[in-house]
Amino acid sequence: MNRLEHIATIDYCYWRLGKLNEALSKPKSTMEQLVDKACGYNEVEEVKKEAITLLEQIIESKKAIGADYSGDSKFLDKLKNKETHE
Repeated sequence: MNRLEHIATIDYCYWRLGKLNEALSKPKSTMEQLVDKACGYNEVEEVKKEAITLLEQIIESKKAIGADYSGDSKFLDKLKNKETHE
């Protein structure tokens, strides 16, 4: 990938993280919660998995272009620690 493609990847991943945040912020109706529970669907866990993948892509692209990724790395560590402790 060239520099521009890495920057586009980073931009897309941050945009997608924002969309995931919006999805988690929307309240669910009682019916939606019951359906999720009956199906065994855990939205928070699914979002967490996607967020981890997105952060890994951000870090990889930032490394490739020489950008600071320390904040992203700390956030990724926090997500992974929550995943294993819950």
